[in-house]
Amino acid sequence: MKSQPSQASSERSRSESRATSIAVVDDHRFMRDLIMSMLRRQDGRYDVVGEAADIRTAVALCEKTKPDLLVLDINLPDGSGIDAVPRVQEVAPQTRILLCTADVSESRVVEALRSGAQGFVEKTNTWDAFVEAVDRVAAGQHYFSAESAPFIDARYHGVERATASTAALSPREKEVLQLVATGQTSKEIAQKLGISVGTVDVHRANLMKKLHLRNVAGLVAFAFQARLMAPG
Repeated sequence: MKSQPSQASSERSRSESRATSIAVVDDHRFMRDLIMSMLRRQDGRYDVVGEAADIRTAVALCEKTKPDLLVLDINLPDGSGIDAVPRVQEVAPQTRILLCTADVSESRVVEALRSGAQGFVEKTNTWDAFVEAVDRVAAGQHYFSAESAPFIDARYHGVERATASTAALSPREKEVLQLVATGQTSKEIAQKLGISVGTVDVHRANLMKKLHLRNVAGLVAFAFQARLMAPG
């Protein structure tokens, strides 16, 4: 007699094969339609549950649908998509967020990292790169595309590797790193830690050297991936 699969096994199988639910936010109708159309052609892997053209509608959409993934444009008519990240996380904490932009700059990359978004992709990328970003962020990983390389050292995209690298840092260097990553100036850090500005600058230089980084964006990326900085 053939054994029947258990209810738990059937539910697990359905869960594992369930399409990733996605909401798309962009103020340009053409771009929204293009993204949604292409996602719907991916062999049923994605379920587009809604769209929005501004932050207010996007937050309401996420509160209602609780999508697995939100594709969020940065330039929106009622504000920055980066600033919308904590609002979305408040109403839909399980929703992972992939930020999109046509403007790649160090400040944008740093702001994206600090916001708590799980990914950052440029609209100038290929469709394949965009799908990779969607797949990785939906799977619980972080994604920062190759165009961000001048600002983020790619070696720190892995949490395990970044965490291991913190062993080379002194307790004071970790303190300075956390404060730099939250956007504080050398003067503010010096006041907070009770040390001189010159000492802070020495710690910053040592951090760059030990971690093989070139700029503040790299430090922010490292702090984020090593979980020295809380998202949001």
